[in-house]
Amino acid sequence: MDPRARAALAGLRLAWAPTADDLWHSQGALHVNGLHEHALDDVLAAFGDAERNPGSSPLGVVVRGQAGSGKTHLLGQVRERVQQRGGYFFLVELLDAAGFWESARGGILESLGRPGGQRETQLKDVLWELSSVAHIGRAARRAVVGDDDLTPEVLTEFVNALHKVHRATVRETHHTLRALTLLGAADLQLQDVGQAFLDGNDDVDDDRARWGLPAPTMSAQECVRDISRLVALAGPAVLALDQIDTLLAQSVRSTGREQAADNRDLEHVAHGLMSVRQTMRRTASVVACLPAAWEAIQDRATATVQDRFRATRPLEALPTADIGRAILERRFTASYRGTGFEPPYPSWPILPAAFDDAPQFTPRELLKRADAHVRHCLDAGTVEELRHLTGEVTAGHDQHRDRTPSDTGELDRKFNEYRRRAVPAAATDPDGEDTTMPSLLSAALDAWITELGEAGQAFRLDPPPGRRVVLHGRLRQSLDAALDDERHWAFRAIATTNAIATQTRIRNAVQQTGLGTDPQKRRLFLLRNTSWPSGAKTAALVAEFEAAGGRTLPLSDDDVRTMTALRDLIAEDAPGLAGWLAARRPAHGIRLLRTALGEIAGEAPEPVPEPAAEETAEQPAAGSPPGYPPVADSPAAVPVGIDLDDGTPLGVDLAALRKHTVVFAGSGSGKTVLLRRLIEECALRGVSSIVLDPNNDLSRLGSAWPQYPKDWNPADTPRAAEYLANTEVVVWTPSRSAGRPLSFQPLPDFASVLDDRDEFSDAVESAVAALEPRALIAGKTAKANRSRAVLREALRHYGSRRDTTLPGFLDLLADLPDGVSELSGARDLAAELAQNLRAAIVNDPLFGGEGTAADPGVLLTPSDGYRARVSVISMIGLTNDQQREGFVNQLQMALFSWIKRHPAGDRALGGLLVMDEAQNFVPSVGTTACTHSTLALSSQARKYGLGLVFATQAPKGLHNHIPGNAATQFYGLLNSSTQIAVAREMARVKGGLIPDISRLQSGTFYAALEGMAFHKIRSPLCLSHHPASAPTAEEVLALARQPQD
Repeated sequence: MDPRARAALAGLRLAWAPTADDLWHSQGALHVNGLHEHALDDVLAAFGDAERNPGSSPLGVVVRGQAGSGKTHLLGQVRERVQQRGGYFFLVELLDAAGFWESARGGILESLGRPGGQRETQLKDVLWELSSVAHIGRAARRAVVGDDDLTPEVLTEFVNALHKVHRATVRETHHTLRALTLLGAADLQLQDVGQAFLDGNDDVDDDRARWGLPAPTMSAQECVRDISRLVALAGPAVLALDQIDTLLAQSVRSTGREQAADNRDLEHVAHGLMSVRQTMRRTASVVACLPAAWEAIQDRATATVQDRFRATRPLEALPTADIGRAILERRFTASYRGTGFEPPYPSWPILPAAFDDAPQFTPRELLKRADAHVRHCLDAGTVEELRHLTGEVTAGHDQHRDRTPSDTGELDRKFNEYRRRAVPAAATDPDGEDTTMPSLLSAALDAWITELGEAGQAFRLDPPPGRRVVLHGRLRQSLDAALDDERHWAFRAIATTNAIATQTRIRNAVQQTGLGTDPQKRRLFLLRNTSWPSGAKTAALVAEFEAAGGRTLPLSDDDVRTMTALRDLIAEDAPGLAGWLAARRPAHGIRLLRTALGEIAGEAPEPVPEPAAEETAEQPAAGSPPGYPPVADSPAAVPVGIDLDDGTPLGVDLAALRKHTVVFAGSGSGKTVLLRRLIEECALRGVSSIVLDPNNDLSRLGSAWPQYPKDWNPADTPRAAEYLANTEVVVWTPSRSAGRPLSFQPLPDFASVLDDRDEFSDAVESAVAALEPRALIAGKTAKANRSRAVLREALRHYGSRRDTTLPGFLDLLADLPDGVSELSGARDLAAELAQNLRAAIVNDPLFGGEGTAADPGVLLTPSDGYRARVSVISMIGLTNDQQREGFVNQLQMALFSWIKRHPAGDRALGGLLVMDEAQNFVPSVGTTACTHSTLALSSQARKYGLGLVFATQAPKGLHNHIPGNAATQFYGLLNSSTQIAVAREMARVKGGLIPDISRLQSGTFYAALEGMAFHKIRSPLCLSHHPASAPTAEEVLALARQPQD
């Protein structure tokens, strides 16, 4: 088999059992129109009834279909359509028949934490709509939706304002409204207060009264009623009930003496379904289940439940061959495109004629049949085109066990290295359990399934939790696919010492798992290394949990190290990883899993062997004398420091810098030195930079050390010489003519493109884009369209000259010659445009002012004889925040446009934009003139090869989109308790712990590189002169005036 074809086939991942998490992701790339449209129409018709009748709920809809017919995918389509129409979608998994309303409450609250149609969460969408209806101020609205700090005064203002608009509803639900607002707050402690009230935790909480909440007395059904009434004020909703099949699997099969007991489950579910319509407002309920499950409810439960629901025509097999083929083609095409493979036809290696058999298959059966054929081709080592789907399936074999990697040494080494560098305390820290534990358990369970080989197909794990974390992981084993009967093992770490938070977590976990309904099929394990908080209620709750079959297990450091290593290996996706897992079976050695899984845990493996010492010993690089750390020197990686654990050099790949970098460090941390060395090392590798310098700290990047400091590494001497000799450092001073001024020139060099019609047209369009906002042409009104046309015609006429300037163009607009435009009133429109542009020049001296044009091509392109250019933009001439933000905005817009025309291509990194004091330009609260352009670059620049480096001493003040999009992160000395708390939380999200961040020495950082554990490093000195004091404005101007060779 051709290697490219093998790689393409091996990359196919056909998931035929979608999970609840899949409902919350866009399905546009995989959905095929025409599949079960009748059922979708019925559900959306019920939703339409809810849209039109805000005071009641319509009849529910029952979607019946055999296992694998597409019920979950259909619910995903419902979710997309509902949110597109401004509605809300709630998913409830019923795992405990007696606790119907507890499951409903938990599912609704979890769904509110899922992505909304307009904002990060549905809860934020609801609160935004309610605060809009309440007509509160913008600042208060930001606090209400969780974008700013919430205060009791703001909360009360919001509740009272909404009460004026909807008196009856708010009078009955105002406590629930307060709790929901607290649940959406940015402060984790406030979230706990809101969660405890909604969950009915009645323990005394001194903080609860401060927020206007009494002791909770509502039942779960009453809580759902209040939430539904409040959501109905914001829009209609759909309540989707899933997992009924799993819950009622035994009831469906039972006969005789078993039936009486199992009928109780049916009655509980039926009563719950029957009361949904009366309890919830403006909500269409949807039940997705097997035909047998609904028949059991009809035949053996309360008869009136049938009167509350309308059953759709059952989902059956694929309706046509074309739909079957489209289902596979969409999945195959997306996968092949990702590997750069061009198949002979979209469904290769399944011939189009084979899909004539598709109507005999459900979607799941089709995907499984396709996957079996692909695996057969890979096992046989040759491509056999499938002619008939109904043909005999060639039995495969456990390829992982038959094909142990020939060389396990590299993965053995990485596994042991990642184990050694793990930070076990991060997993059991109270503030970090919800960010770290889900990824660790997911990796451990994923590896455990892979290690089983073919037997692992009976197992699957839940996807990572959403914003509302109830469980940290769950393993499911399929017992009867036809009935969706499963066995579950669920895990929840609880490290908090707060009794109320502990009780809330235990209750939610028990409700989410259905603990106690069937001890053989529903297992729950709480992970804790310390004793439970004291108190009678906590002790009683733990005793109740254990009586129901739950167990509390310790989490050893050794287990956490193994889980961390597996997480990092899986994230790295190294070649041969699946085979290595099957051979070494490290997950089967995790004591936690061995205890929890019991008889299915399997035999314990031998420990992964440690590589021989001589294989891992790091030798100092050439030129590093004894007593100094080695200097990493790789053309594809930038050295950032020395690992303080073992003295080895640490570097970040140039390609990883495309995914952006952020530095959190305060005064005295060595942040500036780290930034300078990063810029210098990139320049040594031919990567140019644009450096925004608000504090004058970076303007000496082209100056040599007059005398090396005492900590200087002699191995850096030749590197410093090479850097200074081959790097063109230019200091720019916008608005300061005494230095090297920069300005934004909207007119391109028309003369150079006059002889090329296409290039001339491009130049005209570029000028139109630059001048439109300055000329105040906005929108699509008739006047705006005419003004835009006059501007374009005037530019085309003026650009045909050999000598063009902005003042000359404005003179032409002020007195537009005849014949330039045929539009009526063109002269008056042109004169108005001229006045607007002259006003723009007065208000912004950088627009069309003196100095070199701020062209990213000029800023990033070195002169002949240099390897790279470093353009340091000093802001000494931009005297206020408005000027600085405006300049950065214009620069970033120009840079965005330039990189799209000049992408890095096959280069690892095309350039860097370095932004110091980033919190001033893209703050967490409010917006600046450059917020939008910064966020756009952060989201899109990596595609074109531009890396962004953000540095701040105030992580709390930085927009959360920035660290969220930064693959490489550094944490240095911080002194403010507020900033320390935020930095620690950000580190926990990355899976690390930074306990001594307030005591770090200058030059010491925690480094979180992509796909790697945290490293505590010592950064090297910079190669250029960096004295204790920043240069004065006069010294910066002198540096800017230095002639370039």
